Amino acid sequence: MERVVAATKKYLGLGDSKISFESFQKWGAWFPFLGEQRLRLTPDYTKRGDHLFIADKQSAKELMYSETTSFALITTILCIVLLVLLAAAFSTNVLVVVSGLVALFYFIFMVFKFFVIFKAMQYPLTDFTKEEIDALTDEELPVYTVFVPLREEAEVMEQIVAAMQSLDWPEEKMNLLITVEVYDKDTIEAIERVGIPESWGVVVLPDTQPKTKPKAMNCAFLEAKGEFSVIYDAEIIPDPDQLKKAYLAFKKYPEIAAFQTRLDHYNVDQNVLTKLFNTEFSFHYDMFLPGLQRFNFPIPLSGHSVHFRTHALKEVGAWDPYNVAEDCEIGMRMFRYGYRTGIINSLSREEAAADLMGWIKQRTRWMKGFIQTSVVHLRYPMALKRDLGSWRDFFAFMILVPGTVLLNLLNFVTVGILILWFATGAEFIQKMYPLGILYIANTAAIIGGFTFMYLNLVALYRRDRFHLVKYFFLTPFYWFLLALATARAVWQLRDAKSAHKWEKTTHGSHLSG
Repeated sequence: MERVVAATKKYLGLGDSKISFESFQKWGAWFPFLGEQRLRLTPDYTKRGDHLFIADKQSAKELMYSETTSFALITTILCIVLLVLLAAAFSTNVLVVVSGLVALFYFIFMVFKFFVIFKAMQYPLTDFTKEEIDALTDEELPVYTVFVPLREEAEVMEQIVAAMQSLDWPEEKMNLLITVEVYDKDTIEAIERVGIPESWGVVVLPDTQPKTKPKAMNCAFLEAKGEFSVIYDAEIIPDPDQLKKAYLAFKKYPEIAAFQTRLDHYNVDQNVLTKLFNTEFSFHYDMFLPGLQRFNFPIPLSGHSVHFRTHALKEVGAWDPYNVAEDCEIGMRMFRYGYRTGIINSLSREEAAADLMGWIKQRTRWMKGFIQTSVVHLRYPMALKRDLGSWRDFFAFMILVPGTVLLNLLNFVTVGILILWFATGAEFIQKMYPLGILYIANTAAIIGGFTFMYLNLVALYRRDRFHLVKYFFLTPFYWFLLALATARAVWQLRDAKSAHKWEKTTHGSHLSG
């Protein structure tokens, strides 16, 4: 037996050492996902067409490679084996083991979020006084690139022009780039009608696939001249001093390559949906993301109002035009390159989706992008762990990206099981939840659910949104809508056409409402 072990170690290149990343490379022929993905490839900025500057396997252009299918197959087999072994070890059936593992997942997710939020509440956000901002002179300020991607945005053109003109930054040092589709005549006419400063640039996008926001961003990125860059969507109204706060933050923290701002809505009270939407944002941007920063975890960024060091964007290859949640993906990719993200105390106000179908389409796109990001970065899981730097950060990635998708899907399934139980009283459901499993499940569902609903109230309190407290008990229904949108996202990944489809959020309803 010892000779067999020694021969195996010799074949794997282990010697007397413990298993390392390099030792997995020899398994690559049998299990491609154990091979090495060379993340730090030089981006190809000469590419046009789809404007994909990174390698295909770093992108969501194709989801199913041999690495993905082999990883999925091996993972499925291991999960089945684990279920059978646990069922045998505890002398129970597989359904009980499944319900126990689901309950455990909920419990782990709850504990993870609790510690993240507890950390956030111990420290203030990065901020600067009015005196510090006023002390800046125009001469010392660098060129700042402002990306404004537009598509079918004629309704809010006056608003975005006014918002950009209100930014406190010298006009000659603002490299503002508007992107517009060549076929989007209404938006082009609105730009001409409203009138924009001569210093602003308009990048007319080629009529090529994919027709996504990150493809538009990559087209404009080729014309970026600023030392720093920021994205503002069509409906965004940022604090006028936001660029100066970001500049001061970059000066103070040279190790940070991107700063996420806080987000808010200016149509909070339009209807019940916008009220719940704003409650969610208050919690996410004021408590959860700051906690992730304090733990130095990878942060899934938002799609706008994120400020970057332009050289860092250039090094990582800019955005993935095929990923419909390009913000989340680039946050993970930058972390793998060794860059870190901070949070600054500056607000950008946006329009909350006010109609139910529009909200579901928006969330479908976000969750579809989370799935794409999960698949892309898990093509080579050992390489991902190596790039993230530790199992701790790998665990955080698994919770934040694929874990968020799984949580929403499990919410969908568990609500379905609950409805089925009340409707039929099916015996097999009773058998799935013996007393011990029931205790864990109830702890995660009741105590955990109530705790996070309470933390939503704390977030509202911090923003003085006391009038939203009465919608507290509608939170579970909002979570169910998230589950529906996630299930819809999974369905859309069935083919390439729907996988890369950008279901645009319609803006301007607050103007006519």
